[in-house]
Amino acid sequence: MAAGPSTEELLKRLDDQHKAYLDTFKLVHEALSQNVVANTIPTSPEPSKRRRRSTVEHDVQRPERRKLLKPGSVPGTSVWTGDSDESDDDDELYVQTYLPSYKFDHENLRQHLKHHPFNVSGKKILETVIDNGRLLDPTLFPEYPPNDRSHNSHYSVFDVGADGAPLSRHEVVKPGTTSIDSAIWQAIQDLNTGSADQRKAVGRISIIREPSPIILGALHLTMNSHFDMDEIFIHLISSEASSAHISDRAFSADARRQRSFIFNFDYYTVIGDGCAPMPWQLTDIIPKKSSEHIPISRCSSIVALSLTGGYIKKLKNSARRAKTQYGYVYDPWASWHVLNIQCYPDHKHSMDSHDSTKHYVNGPEAFLTTLLAEFKDAQKRFEEIYNKISKLVTPPADFMFNGKLRDRLLFEDEEFTYSRRYFWAYQTLGMLKNGIKAIIDAYEDTFTDEVWEGKHKSLWPILEDDSPRNVYWKKRMAGLKKDFEKEMKGLDKLYEENDDLRKEIRTLRDQLFSGTSVLESRKSVELSAVTILQGHNIKLLTLVSIFFLPLTFVTSVFGMTNMPVEHNFKDFGVTMATVCVPFFVLIGFLNTTAGMEFWRDKWHRLLAWLTRKPHNGQALTDTRTMSMSKTFTSEGQFLFLVPIEEDLDHKRSANERTEMARQGRSYSATQTQAIRKAKIKSVRSNSASTVQNENGGKAAGPPGTQRRASLINTVAVSDSDRKIAVVGSTEKADNPPSEDGDLSWWEKVLGRKKRGAEHHV
Repeated sequence: MAAGPSTEELLKRLDDQHKAYLDTFKLVHEALSQNVVANTIPTSPEPSKRRRRSTVEHDVQRPERRKLLKPGSVPGTSVWTGDSDESDDDDELYVQTYLPSYKFDHENLRQHLKHHPFNVSGKKILETVIDNGRLLDPTLFPEYPPNDRSHNSHYSVFDVGADGAPLSRHEVVKPGTTSIDSAIWQAIQDLNTGSADQRKAVGRISIIREPSPIILGALHLTMNSHFDMDEIFIHLISSEASSAHISDRAFSADARRQRSFIFNFDYYTVIGDGCAPMPWQLTDIIPKKSSEHIPISRCSSIVALSLTGGYIKKLKNSARRAKTQYGYVYDPWASWHVLNIQCYPDHKHSMDSHDSTKHYVNGPEAFLTTLLAEFKDAQKRFEEIYNKISKLVTPPADFMFNGKLRDRLLFEDEEFTYSRRYFWAYQTLGMLKNGIKAIIDAYEDTFTDEVWEGKHKSLWPILEDDSPRNVYWKKRMAGLKKDFEKEMKGLDKLYEENDDLRKEIRTLRDQLFSGTSVLESRKSVELSAVTILQGHNIKLLTLVSIFFLPLTFVTSVFGMTNMPVEHNFKDFGVTMATVCVPFFVLIGFLNTTAGMEFWRDKWHRLLAWLTRKPHNGQALTDTRTMSMSKTFTSEGQFLFLVPIEEDLDHKRSANERTEMARQGRSYSATQTQAIRKAKIKSVRSNSASTVQNENGGKAAGPPGTQRRASLINTVAVSDSDRKIAVVGSTEKADNPPSEDGDLSWWEKVLGRKKRGAEHHV
């Protein structure tokens, strides 16, 4: 099968057809002009022929346009379209000033990269060219291996003629060029350097996609006289939000900034297949990527416009801290450059934003058209990220019918998969919202109604509102404004969708936390049951060990070497029974609450006997008169423990008294806590206790003591219901007995023996 014509041949054929069309249209226009003059104004002198300017004519001076109609008359309509004489093809509606010519070669590029004082951003971008000895190579544009990312570079360079039509620069690339960097260099290295009969440009549109460092250096060389390329490099690698640097540049000290306008895009995109981000662009580095991984990278783009020629307006700088006294506004109808550097590691570029069928009246229109394409591309990239995140967090289609899938989504696994996923998606959507909002704010703050109407004082002002080309320019601006508003509505809708998806993710995250918390609570209950079971096992093991402890003790005693060697098991059995039986009984008592309280009471009684103090809970003297035992607290107050009993019979039987004494030895937990709160402490008393009789007589204190009245609590213990009650108030001694409640029982015993020894001496 025969191969089709190459791209160069098709472009050349298209250019020839375009030239033929313009020549034919010129002849038709001249014939129509002659007919109009002959039929409408026969008495007037024959006017000069109005010719359509050919795209291949450059040196012929354009004749001044002459009006064929009388002043105030309505212009006729075109016989072709019905439009007015001021049609889209009229040369007066387009820029007619040619761009200044230039041409650079490899040596110019090499010297520029060697000697230009690049800033930090420029050095970072051109690091592989400047620092790696690339400038010492014989050629600056070598062939790249197939796996190198620079093969993804692409370019679209157009020269716009005096008729406003852009013509691609692909035809200037030498046939057989295989290096994409070399092809881009051939397209941008010169301007308006052809022969006199070649088409000259009034404007140039340079769109470079995914440029390599050497191409960025070439752009710095060719465009540095029109743009502040160091500033553009700063905007490229900065991590700031999208912003517009357009309306406040007239007062800049640099003339390049006064005549240029920059819109900076900075947001995120999904990395395309076979693409890699620039070294300065942020991206996640994951050695082993899962199927659910979304490769996102930060991306940036620059859309810039530069106007040539002199300024048309001078502005007074009214800022308080102004560095310049005046600002300068340049003519929007001057020759121009549009530069678009796209650093997007994907394949979502708009390739049809410019073609030879479109006509641009001036540089601002070409700039706005390029900017509009960037807005469309940004919306596509935001939508792709939104769709991928939505698919990541949305349950599959079989969610309603798959119980295991529901459990996996409701309860967290060991690797915290869904917690990580929801957190990443929630925060990523928040950053996307900020990126969308930054683009919308930059547009709304910059392109106000004054700009669209041509009334802005520094941004493309219209000085002659009634001139035909300004009227036509306003009409074109109105159409562009509608296109921008349409894109803004799409971004607003995408902003709301991102916010709704964030709310949905937050709900899923809360449900995941709730389900996981319930599961953990259930696991805790199960672990508690296991812990209780382990406690029972330990208790059983302890009991078994306790059973063998006395047996081991007895056998170890009889196993000593100094024991008699005669075999007499009677002594062994008696000893074993004597040791083991009391030990088992004691353990049995201590294993119950009542037994523990019983032995605790016995221990306290033993301590009280050793220190010769009555027991705190021992309210003795079972008589009809209620006797009171005086004790002192740590503050020097004394309390009376009163047995509350309305009918106390001293003639009780022995069994009743035994039962009553048993009940008095132990108290319940509530009674014990109440006694502890009352801080009742047993102290020694050098005098007899004061007893208050039933008739309400006052208690007599020890001789020689002075008392002062003070209300303190009196605690009474009942034998029947075992309750603690307050029965009255007592007095506080000025000199209470010294306390030794903080001493241990052994210290108390030693102290008593010491005092007894001193007494005998």
